[in-house]
Amino acid sequence: MSSCFKFYKNSTKFFSVLPKMPKMELTMRSPYKTFFNNFIGFQRLYVNSLKGQRVISNRTYPTMYLLPAGEIKVMGMTRTEGNFTDQTSNGEFVHSGGWCIVHE
Repeated sequence: MSSCFKFYKNSTKFFSVLPKMPKMELTMRSPYKTFFNNFIGFQRLYVNSLKGQRVISNRTYPTMYLLPAGEIKVMGMTRTEGNFTDQTSNGEFVHSGGWCIVHE
């Protein structure tokens, strides 16, 4: 098993500390702009990881994902409170890495 795969396998942590929100919230920022802030008007996220593409939705197990740099697709986006993207955005973003926490 490669050292990169071992690192990824050990970086996924399962936990259950905070109460589950009725709907998953998304906050996504760059150093220059906030794209989403406590945004609930979407269905799921598609992110690339070392194991392939992952789907993160409201029914995902409580866990923390380390996200390598790449593309994030926000599917089923609506124009509601917390969405600060422009009107022409199709939900595809490029990011420089980060993490995703899904609470129970």
